[in-house]
Amino acid sequence: MNSKSALRDWSDIRLFLAIVEHGSLLAASEHLSLSQPTLGRRLAAMEKRMGVPLFVRTGRRMQLTDTGRTILENAQRMEREMLAIERAVEVHSKSLAGEVIITATEGTGTEWLPPELTEFRRRYPDITLNIRVDSRSMDLLRREADIALRLGEPKEPELIGRRLVTVGFGLYAAPSYLEQAPPVNSLDDLADHDLIGLEQAGSAAHLVPGDDLAHLPAGRFVFTTNSPAAQMSAARAGYGIAVLSHRWVALQGGLVPLLPDTNVFETSMWLLTHEELRHSARIRAVSDFLTERVLANKEQFEGGKAA
Repeated sequence: MNSKSALRDWSDIRLFLAIVEHGSLLAASEHLSLSQPTLGRRLAAMEKRMGVPLFVRTGRRMQLTDTGRTILENAQRMEREMLAIERAVEVHSKSLAGEVIITATEGTGTEWLPPELTEFRRRYPDITLNIRVDSRSMDLLRREADIALRLGEPKEPELIGRRLVTVGFGLYAAPSYLEQAPPVNSLDDLADHDLIGLEQAGSAAHLVPGDDLAHLPAGRFVFTTNSPAAQMSAARAGYGIAVLSHRWVALQGGLVPLLPDTNVFETSMWLLTHEELRHSARIRAVSDFLTERVLANKEQFEGGKAA
């Protein structure tokens, strides 16, 4: 392999590693925001320069060849070094201009953030906000996002974060469901009701995903989904009872609280970013603004009361 046949630049490395990570041209092209034919042509050009194939195509899957496996470790090391360079440059950025990517869950990202950020837009007209709504935890270390509003305590030691509020969840149902259903005077009454559940890959439906909530009696799951937004829609349509965040229900309206003095579930909301980005002027501006607005809406997050 001569010098002309090596991976030539950062774009080659990103392309190669995206295919390794995602396992197919389609998934890698979506991750890189390229069309699949474009990605295929770039891979073919890269393999032509190297003079050997890097992948074997088995159906839609892309498997590394021996050559591909040989260069994988070096490519991953080069990626880490390039990301470190990008972060080092970002640290010294003083400009209040450019893009900041914020990742948040449904509800927070779709209903709460857009109206709250209108004031930020007036304060910082040269900063572009990119809101990415995703049920998974996007990788801040690999710069999939700059800032995350995440539920639950972070596990990555490289991230810096601040616990902002406790997000409260309660039992809610539509008036149309309650008109024909027995009353709910205690949690034990859930055993006689239709329930709307959330599910995660590899786990059964729960009223709140990832938690067994063993203190809640098992009712009849008549609607399950992996989308909190679909769960909210199902509750408003009258399918049954759902555990929903007080804040989101307050924004949506149309639902009746059951046992309004009872929080059946609570979790913390954190604002997270990479430790090396805390001195970036534009990311700091966004981080400070989000912290300000979440704390100003503390009662709404915790119990559904408007700020």
